[in-house]
Amino acid sequence: MSVKTWSEKTVSLSGPVGVLDLRLGEHQYSENELENKKAPKCGFIMCHPHPLYSGTMDNKVVTTLVRGVSRLDVESVRALDTIRFNFRGVGSSEGTHDHGKGEQDDLAAVVQYAMTELGWQKVYLAGFSFGSGVACLYACANPEKIAGLFLVAPAVHHFDAPSTLPFEFESHVYMGDADEVVPFDEVEHWVDLLTPQPHWHIFEEAGHFFHGRLIDLKKAFLEDVANIIL
Repeated sequence: MSVKTWSEKTVSLSGPVGVLDLRLGEHQYSENELENKKAPKCGFIMCHPHPLYSGTMDNKVVTTLVRGVSRLDVESVRALDTIRFNFRGVGSSEGTHDHGKGEQDDLAAVVQYAMTELGWQKVYLAGFSFGSGVACLYACANPEKIAGLFLVAPAVHHFDAPSTLPFEFESHVYMGDADEVVPFDEVEHWVDLLTPQPHWHIFEEAGHFFHGRLIDLKKAFLEDVANIIL
């Protein structure tokens, strides 16, 4: 069964310190198709890289994974709607950068909107670099709302990386061994010490932004999401 049209629209959400700028991607189904799609309704939220280094929701890693998951079609399972958004002080989002603390509150507001206004029952949560730290800390504090966690090049040297992850969902970490921004050895050491162990994906000779390797990253990520959904 093919996925119906997916399109994004701009949403202005009232956040903790002002308006947050979102892009909500939704699928359109006929009534007959919806009857063949299993509940619950879930969605995918992606957090962007560091705002002080030009990180926005339009980052190529962010948009590649969001568009990829929007096209994921698993038989009888409703396709994931998507949200990407700008943290406070980025683009049209109001407020100022808060070094990851306030950004967790931004994410909490987005998740609350998705669950209360959009009817999502679970969230598949991802982040890239700085956004991985925000996503990881939020997921650890709110495991009951998360269906899967996907961390791309997590900047473990920039956030209070936990020593444990929740058992309630599967976690995945994706890392290039030639990352020029986030030290690969530090991420590998963090993963080795984590309980429970996340799925650890190493991309040989891939840099921080996965230039030339985005297709490989997207393929691995979509396989992981599909396996969790099934």
